[in-house]
Amino acid sequence: MTVLPPEDDADVPRYWRELGLPGLVDVHVHFLPERVQAKVWEYFEAAGTHYGSDWPVAYALPEDERLAILGRLGVRAFPTLPYPHKPGMAAWLNAWSAGFAASRPQVLQSATFYPEPEAAGYVAAALDGGARVFKVHVQVGSFDPRDPLLDDVWARLEQTGTPVVIHCGSGPLAGCTPDRSRSPACWSGIRGCSW
Repeated sequence: MTVLPPEDDADVPRYWRELGLPGLVDVHVHFLPERVQAKVWEYFEAAGTHYGSDWPVAYALPEDERLAILGRLGVRAFPTLPYPHKPGMAAWLNAWSAGFAASRPQVLQSATFYPEPEAAGYVAAALDGGARVFKVHVQVGSFDPRDPLLDDVWARLEQTGTPVVIHCGSGPLAGCTPDRSRSPACWSGIRGCSW
């Protein structure tokens, strides 16, 4: 039997039902603190300036509307996928994400980290507090995932078998190449990061 892909959002539930699925898990959803979310959307509104081409955000809507859309699509679980762009952000992003997940059973508690001396401590605290998936964005954070400040973090995540979503691809930023010739922050050999 051939199952046709969905034509639009309203058609998504038909699609997963015809596939015999009980619903969906959306692994690339970002829910961030309101001010951070607004800054991210603002940045993407000017994507042509930053990247040379438009990159519209399809669901730049209030939190409750985005949650309702995910429900209508049949999304049964999703992470928040926070990520810092500088030191000193990760621990409070993790606390916010834990609070967001606490009252929403469909949210997979997410956390993040940055190469800084405190990283091992707040990653351990996030794991002890129920974090189930981590997100790092080496382009936005402008760091190399091999940074020695992350050695204990990677060891703990490996020990616990906790998945990490690593954004380290070649786009949309120029300078990140598969041959690693320009930017060590785009290195692809660490824990499942691929081109």
